[in-house]
Amino acid sequence: MEESKLTNEEDNSKESSPKIEKDIKNEQNVQAFAEFLEKSSDQDVLQQKSNLNSQELKLLPIKSLFERFRNEGIDGITTNPNQKMLALLIILLINLSVFLAIANIGKAYLKNAGIL
Repeated sequence: MEESKLTNEEDNSKESSPKIEKDIKNEQNVQAFAEFLEKSSDQDVLQQKSNLNSQELKLLPIKSLFERFRNEGIDGITTNPNQKMLALLIILLINLSVFLAIANIGKAYLKNAGIL
């Protein structure tokens, strides 16, 4: 009876070892497949980004600073709102100084003409 128990246990261990090996192989296959999918998805994403970048570069015409200024005005030079505000402030200061200079010239003319 003890011999039959030993043979049954040996048979069970022999039967279970191939099952365990199959399970291990299946897990390894699943891990390998998951890694493959991750690598391929990363490559696809990188390829799509490079394709978009190359297409965007082809669509955007290269313009010089002078052409942008001529076509779009002073506000078309930059998309940075701080730089736009600075450009507008400089323009306003120039206009104010020109206005004051013309006003002083006019005032002097009126004084010399005896009207003021």
